[in-house]
Amino acid sequence: MTDAAVAEVLQLEERRFAAMVAKDTATLAELFAEEMSYTHSNAAVDTKASFLAAIEQRRFDYRTVTCSDRSSVVVGDTARLTGRAEIDVVAGGREVHLNARFTVVYARRDGRWQFLCWQSTSIPA
Repeated sequence: MTDAAVAEVLQLEERRFAAMVAKDTATLAELFAEEMSYTHSNAAVDTKASFLAAIEQRRFDYRTVTCSDRSSVVVGDTARLTGRAEIDVVAGGREVHLNARFTVVYARRDGRWQFLCWQSTSIPA
């Protein structure tokens, strides 16, 4: 992965996290591919439509998202990032602090990167 592509995808990730915290569903809709899937650390899976609805209806109220220990690779027009995330969210009316490992995939289409999927696994305390 070129340095420029790495920087671009990491910038999009920061933009996505900021939009999640700000409940900016317009930005999220722009970043997400139509066939996006989001697998939460509890194994629940959201589509683009269901994730955006959950943000809009405050079923997920993200407070902070902090990532570390990231690595990335690109194969053709696909970028894969892995790392560690600490996420504070109110989900189903309950405050949750998640400490997880994640994999995220972006696909480059028509010259721009789109968020394709996220999968996270809780790290035991």
